Amino acid sequence: MNILHIATDEKFINSISWQFNEINIASNEFIILVEASKKNLKYVNLKKNFQIVLKNKKGLKYCVDQTKKYDIIIFHGLNHFQSQIILRVDNKSNIIWCFWGGEFYDNPKGLINKTLGEYTKKIFFNKSLSQKIKLLIRPLYYFLKNLSNVPEKDILIAAKQITYFGILYVEEMEYFKSIGYLSKSVKFFNMTYYPLEFLFKGIENVKVRGENILLGNSASFTNNHIEAFNFLKGINLEDRKIIMPLSYGDKVYGEKVDEIGKSIFGSKLESIFHFIPLSEFNELLSTCNVVIMNHYRQQAVGNIIATLWMGAKVYLNEKNTFYHYLKRIGVYVYSIEKDLISSGLYVLKGLDEEQVNHNREILKKEIGFVSMKNNLIRNLNMIINDEY
Repeated sequence: MNILHIATDEKFINSISWQFNEINIASNEFIILVEASKKNLKYVNLKKNFQIVLKNKKGLKYCVDQTKKYDIIIFHGLNHFQSQIILRVDNKSNIIWCFWGGEFYDNPKGLINKTLGEYTKKIFFNKSLSQKIKLLIRPLYYFLKNLSNVPEKDILIAAKQITYFGILYVEEMEYFKSIGYLSKSVKFFNMTYYPLEFLFKGIENVKVRGENILLGNSASFTNNHIEAFNFLKGINLEDRKIIMPLSYGDKVYGEKVDEIGKSIFGSKLESIFHFIPLSEFNELLSTCNVVIMNHYRQQAVGNIIATLWMGAKVYLNEKNTFYHYLKRIGVYVYSIEKDLISSGLYVLKGLDEEQVNHNREILKKEIGFVSMKNNLIRNLNMIINDEY
């Protein structure tokens, strides 16, 4: 079979290229979309089956024409340009969209307000009158200038037209179907950008040996740090440190949550503002036997899996569908709302050896490459043979 991948310059693409090369049942071609001003790639390693296409009218027509030549079309992420391709393709029965998260969760017309805690919204999202006016007139501007919808609306329209939804776990797809963001007939395509063998290169044997707390994964609002502080401030931390990675995301937000955190926890809070080498970061992770990720959405999946593998006790918010997936497959994972309470005697006690090994075995079974490879081969063949 012939597969066309349409992607952008993101680090995930090297992993998916490796996976599809390993399954060796198809010819794979990659189109990497770039802005006219950025022809040099930052993340993707170009190979002979890769080509760069500019995001302009000529590039749009080229992409639409190319989709007619392949058995399966896979969109990695769904930005505005990619949505324009989907909306112009006549036959959508062979389209797989591999979901990244921001297409719905960061979309102003989508779920952005449902991903933030009340304190976070109150402190960071009190829009001025001028900002509110801009949001109101923005759709009119796009209509008068381009006779088009605002980009975020086109993404939602295109999303409802795809046939296969690519993600690790079905709970996320069922949630989007239930709120009308995907069609009722959409089909689950099991995949991940991070099989264990790709994710854990270099940390296969690393295990947690410290008693610090890792809080969040970045300086993004959806970490809901302030709400997490409210859970933590009633707990006796003893001599533990709270490690808070803030090296990427919104700098102003990062500085503010650091300031608020320091006012509550003082020197017990250690914020990481600078980028550190991966080996050093893994060493830092190994000092944290408790991990708190207060996202209300699927986010930081790679970090969560990595820390589970190392043996950390992971707390997730129950609004996050990834929490429910991990519970379903039998992983020892804990609820921020129910388990991270100040009266709990073992709230900061790590997992025992048996629990760590149990989690590792389940992760190997669920997201080890052998399992993911078999799923990909089976599902691709089913699409080609119209048996899905």
